[in-house]
Amino acid sequence: MRDVVILVGILALIPMILRRPYIGVLVWTWIALLNPHREAFGFSTSLRPNLVIVLVTLIAFVISSERKSWPGGKLAASFAVFIGWTTLTAAIAPDPAASFEFYNDFVVKMAIHMVILLIVINTPHRLISLVWTYGLSLGYHAVKIGLVTVYSGFVIGRYSGFGPADTMIDDRNHFAVAMLMLAPILFFLWKHADQKIMRNLALIGMGMCFLSVIGSFSRGGMLTMVAMLFFLWTKTNSKMISGALLAITAFVAVSFVPTEYKERIGSTFEQFAGKESAYDDESELDESFCLRIANWQVGWDMAVASPIFGHGLRSIQNHSIATDYLSEDHICSEKEKYGVRAAHNIYVEVMTDSGFVGLFLFISILAGSWLTCGRIARRTRGRADLLWAHDLASMMQVSVTGYAIGGVLLSLAYYDGYFIIICMTIVLHRLVEEALGEAEPRREPPRRSKRKRRAAVPAE
Repeated sequence: MRDVVILVGILALIPMILRRPYIGVLVWTWIALLNPHREAFGFSTSLRPNLVIVLVTLIAFVISSERKSWPGGKLAASFAVFIGWTTLTAAIAPDPAASFEFYNDFVVKMAIHMVILLIVINTPHRLISLVWTYGLSLGYHAVKIGLVTVYSGFVIGRYSGFGPADTMIDDRNHFAVAMLMLAPILFFLWKHADQKIMRNLALIGMGMCFLSVIGSFSRGGMLTMVAMLFFLWTKTNSKMISGALLAITAFVAVSFVPTEYKERIGSTFEQFAGKESAYDDESELDESFCLRIANWQVGWDMAVASPIFGHGLRSIQNHSIATDYLSEDHICSEKEKYGVRAAHNIYVEVMTDSGFVGLFLFISILAGSWLTCGRIARRTRGRADLLWAHDLASMMQVSVTGYAIGGVLLSLAYYDGYFIIICMTIVLHRLVEEALGEAEPRREPPRRSKRKRRAAVPAE
């Protein structure tokens, strides 16, 4: 029954998408982040509803009479060049079949989604609708895992399967970072929601994000959360009051964290205590962290071997490519689990996939979005009409900070949730320029019929 409801609900959205292509972008985002078909247990789990939405949205986009305009700007150009370069490196990879398998499953769909998003999300109303779609889609998973965390006595982190199956946030570590990126967006929605029920939903979702991180037992997630909260504290006006609130929150959180999780986090710091080098005694190093270091060394060797084009997508975990770069000189070389593994680092992942050129483009997008958010916040500070833009830019900057820090330990380079925030930054920057009179509005105001205009004259 649940499968039928999901299928009928998705099909019922098609007429709306054909009338307004931007609704297709919202539905596309909803399915990409929420994966509603994964929440059932029957035939819908094997369906690919996003493929249908992609085709319908593309048709609606082509036949729409609405003016189509690229937002422009350096950040949008960097994003387009990065997608183009990734496509090139995937095509000339040593194992093009494996490279294009990941490219077709994740990268190309994400790229088409973002390009259409940048064109049709061209008004404040549409951007806020996209932010709500982002918040509610991932917020569903935050609430679900948050409740399970409490119900399980904060021991859910011993298990796997946090996010939707066969997605980038299925892993608990990836899920923790995704929730930390979501929390600032929910804070913005809580602050600017018109209705009380929506503010309450955003507030509950924000609390569940932090509960999910605690329940994940993710050390990287916890460290990322601490760094994000510190960065957020630096942006507050009343640092004494906000600092006290954060201290109280931290105390309460530590009180509920299981002892097993505390020991897991403590081992990360203890392994470096009293040593001049973190690698003085490999036998005492945490195995998980040790294997990550080893794989980063493999990634570096791979990048040096092909510094321009890299080795293609997911090459560092491709046995036919990465095996040749395993070395006895790498740390953990004597451990049984040492071998071909995922990058566990967004920067190493891109570096091995697309060379140092791809890494430069990736960092340009990351740093450019962070700087753009800061620039928007400064230019809109003190303007009541653009308060929403100021707050949204500030919170997206916090989200990008969380991704940049949390990604040091994770293979999330092509996470669509991150690139949606990048695209929202690009759109917001253009909208602020339009509001300040520095750019022409991309969308013409809707025209009223003659009958409606005549009816409006007496009232005026």
